[in-house]
Amino acid sequence: MEPITVLVADDHTLFREGLVMLLSLQDDIRVVGEAEDGLQTLSMAEALQPDILLLDVRMPKLGGLEVLKQMRVKRSRTRTLILSGFFEDELITDAFQHGAKGYLLKTAKQEDLIKAIQTTHAGELWAERKVLTQVVESMLQSMEGLKAPLSALRENLTKREHEVAKWVMQGMTNKEIASQLGISERTVKAHLCNIFSKLKVSRRLQLLLRQIVERTD
Repeated sequence: MEPITVLVADDHTLFREGLVMLLSLQDDIRVVGEAEDGLQTLSMAEALQPDILLLDVRMPKLGGLEVLKQMRVKRSRTRTLILSGFFEDELITDAFQHGAKGYLLKTAKQEDLIKAIQTTHAGELWAERKVLTQVVESMLQSMEGLKAPLSALRENLTKREHEVAKWVMQGMTNKEIASQLGISERTVKAHLCNIFSKLKVSRRLQLLLRQIVERTD
């Protein structure tokens, strides 16, 4: 089986070199290049066509979100995994909406980084439970300005959906919620999809959340 090819893009030299060294120890991953700014990242991504672009969201010359936009226009086959030190709800949602396939914090464990690369390479979305919780909380807060009050929308949730939502906000995984409520993980996922629908999440964000929910166990 061919190794997963990765382009590492980060303007902090020590951090970037540390990532390269770490990834070089993995049998199923091969680093094909390093970039230190956004323009260099675009050029190298187009020339090397890596499977995965490990991209810092704050880059000189061209920011990470702009890199994502331009790669989307070019219809690049490369899947982008954001690796960021910033935990901002707007930044997270913007990254996904501009084509990122995953969002990982720089405080993540080594095994999570490797799993994130493998997961995005397999065509799935990746987000840590903490990131998912932030996106959901941001979505709920943003709905305060809708014509239908958030409290009214929440009244549409069943008692069980309220319970599931409560545990999600406390950072529990689908597996933990299933155990807590004595139901299957598939049922938990179904409840979450219903919750997103009843809270009138936009179709694009709803699809994003559903895909993330499918793999956050």
